Amino acid sequence: MTIEFACAVSHAPGTTAWTEAAPKDTVERIHGGYHRLRDMLAAAKPDVVLTFTNEHWYNFFLDNMPAFCIGRGERFAGPVEVWLKVEKAQVPGDPELSAELIEACYAAGFDVSYSDELQLDHGTMVPLHFLTPEIDVPVIPLFTNTLIPPMPTPARCHALGAALGKALAESKKRVALVATGGLSHWPGEAEHGQIDRAFDDRFVSDMVEDRADSLRAYTHEEIAKSGTGTHEVRNWILLRGAIPGWRGEVVTYEEVPAWATGYGLLAFHKAGA
Repeated sequence: MTIEFACAVSHAPGTTAWTEAAPKDTVERIHGGYHRLRDMLAAAKPDVVLTFTNEHWYNFFLDNMPAFCIGRGERFAGPVEVWLKVEKAQVPGDPELSAELIEACYAAGFDVSYSDELQLDHGTMVPLHFLTPEIDVPVIPLFTNTLIPPMPTPARCHALGAALGKALAESKKRVALVATGGLSHWPGEAEHGQIDRAFDDRFVSDMVEDRADSLRAYTHEEIAKSGTGTHEVRNWILLRGAIPGWRGEVVTYEEVPAWATGYGLLAFHKAGA
């Protein structure tokens, strides 16, 4: 068994919390895209979902900000936001596979952090709400620091993804990969609601076409010009490192000023599939 499904999705809280603020046809395309990905994930029959995600000052703060942290818990509560309009749940974990991945990271030269007591916010729960609505598939969250410098470089994210992809190739379980976050957005900034379509188009193209050199070459400053929240694309780069050669597909891309996000949903297909 190995990686059986992969997608990259935006996780703007407005997707569920203030859905009606966006145009109806935009909402229909985004929700419809999520439903298509949900059906693809269900058809893959995963034993576990590994999410490449980030959180928003709930589990980590300036007293402790790991570059990467893998959740090793039996379960994870979420969402932490009472206003998200996503039902609170106890998301099952997979401590056994989590421990294997942590050991694999160490062996590959990545001293990742780990925790048994993480809670999940909209960054993880919005995608799970659409992709595994019954919350019945075990989840391993891998958090990336996308909040405050120093952040892991895109090259480092891609390399960690490659190491995890190799480790999962040896797994006895069917694994689904879900990267969350992005695309361009400035949450809570003076530019809130603006979208950098040029950046989004270039980055999505690099993801779809598997331009590994381009993905690794993005700089912190280059990403920052397209939004403080745009740093979440590191999660997408991490995913791409784990699935080299897979064919990418844009399920939908929408500019959604009402949700203050350039919103993307990408699917990936195994070579030859």
